[in-house]
Amino acid sequence: MGRPGAGSGGEIIRDALHGFSLFLPPGYSVSVRDYGLVVGDLEAFLLVRGMPLKAPREAVTPLVQEAQAMARGRPALFFKTVPGGLLLAAQGLVYPYRLAPSLALRAFQDPFFAGLTYEAAHLLLRGDRQVLAVSVFLPTDASATVRGRAFQVLRSLEFLPVNARVAYGVQRVYDPLLGMEAFALKVPQGYAFRGALVPTGDGPSVRQLAFTLDRPGVSQRMDVLFLVASGLQTGLGGNASTILGWNGQKRILPGFLCPTTPEEVAQLLVQLWSQERGQEWQVAKLEPSPAATNRIARRLEELRAAEEAQMDSYLMQMPRGGQWVRARWDHTLEARSGGLSRQAYFRGDVLASQQADWVAASGLCQVRLEVLVREGTPSALAQSLPVFNGVLLGIRAHPEWPWLEALRARRASEEETRRVLEVVRQGEEFNAWMRRSWTNLLSDQTYVRDPSTGEVFKVYKESFRTGTFWRDPVFGGLVGAVERGSRLEEALRQGGWRQLEQSLSGLPNTWGR
Repeated sequence: MGRPGAGSGGEIIRDALHGFSLFLPPGYSVSVRDYGLVVGDLEAFLLVRGMPLKAPREAVTPLVQEAQAMARGRPALFFKTVPGGLLLAAQGLVYPYRLAPSLALRAFQDPFFAGLTYEAAHLLLRGDRQVLAVSVFLPTDASATVRGRAFQVLRSLEFLPVNARVAYGVQRVYDPLLGMEAFALKVPQGYAFRGALVPTGDGPSVRQLAFTLDRPGVSQRMDVLFLVASGLQTGLGGNASTILGWNGQKRILPGFLCPTTPEEVAQLLVQLWSQERGQEWQVAKLEPSPAATNRIARRLEELRAAEEAQMDSYLMQMPRGGQWVRARWDHTLEARSGGLSRQAYFRGDVLASQQADWVAASGLCQVRLEVLVREGTPSALAQSLPVFNGVLLGIRAHPEWPWLEALRARRASEEETRRVLEVVRQGEEFNAWMRRSWTNLLSDQTYVRDPSTGEVFKVYKESFRTGTFWRDPVFGGLVGAVERGSRLEEALRQGGWRQLEQSLSGLPNTWGR
């Protein structure tokens, strides 16, 4: 997750829950993982972790094994004793995939990444309770600028004193559909937490975590929103409506609501916020979030663009494909209402189509948004920022939940597809029955079936007659146009004749007496 308010010149991040402070240059991000603190910009990485308390030469063993696992063949290893510890350098490594967040699947198969060669430097410092390992991973051909930024981050790292840290408890979010824990969060003392899994689209979709963390005067929350808009315009008029999903609650809005620019998204958010509590919010600042611009980031963008181009080509080939518009956002937003400020970070995308036609024009729009919102007075927000940072960095998904949720969503989507196809099939079957029935009715033609033998016969009966058909049990002769309740019908019944079922179409489930 990005950071609201990140400046173009970088910023200092303080985390009062995990107890550290460091400087993040533009394009750098930080995450706290099970195995340590990871900082980087997709090209350069810094990893800080604790290791069991052992002599430096024994503690270095896992790092040697790590280098061997990351190497092409046999890595080149160099050791050097430094004051208080040991320095290990490893050369001939592959790209450190596990340190990069949210890599596209194509990246693991891309020749560009396979052609990168990395080196690592590990500094092991012996402490009172454990060995502190500080690792830097850089491309072998990294420029002086890339190396300088990485070491600038390293030099800025500080561990906060005990009196600057905030105690916390662990709050777990349960998934009632899968019957398991989905997320665990570190909730600081004095704050109230509410969280749930909410859908990211209309119909079967993967769910995401939405939550609110607050105390009097200040709050932080994660909102999940989606829009599905559709409209039709003809020469006689038109109609349009939009489904708005906001943290699991859905409502229908009039009109075709389809933001395609960051400015339109910002206006949508402040309008929703104004309706939320009946107080007006105004946009004070809107700007793109700082993003990495190195060769790794550019290559990932190329892979994403190629995948989207392939999808757009498929969409254009669909019947009535129309014109498709696609956009993505990754922006920071500040809004004000009186003395209160809302600092938000939103990211998402839109996929919209327009179909022009001489009879009617139609449109479809789908928007997905994830919005991190912090609210309070400027001073209260500044005071709470180290706590809010710690909460975000402390979010943990259960190891099995993401792929189980993806499997559930896929199965739900397949079931929804089967249901829709069944409805279509039933509709087509009904239409076929109606067409055939009307054709037979107008041509004085119908079908009869012997319920005892299952035999079906085509017979003729004037459409205005309502008489029944009977069959001789011995010779199989047919008698028709027998009026219901007549003496002839009673005589045939007493003589053992069988009344036949009738159907105008002869299709299954259309037989009646």
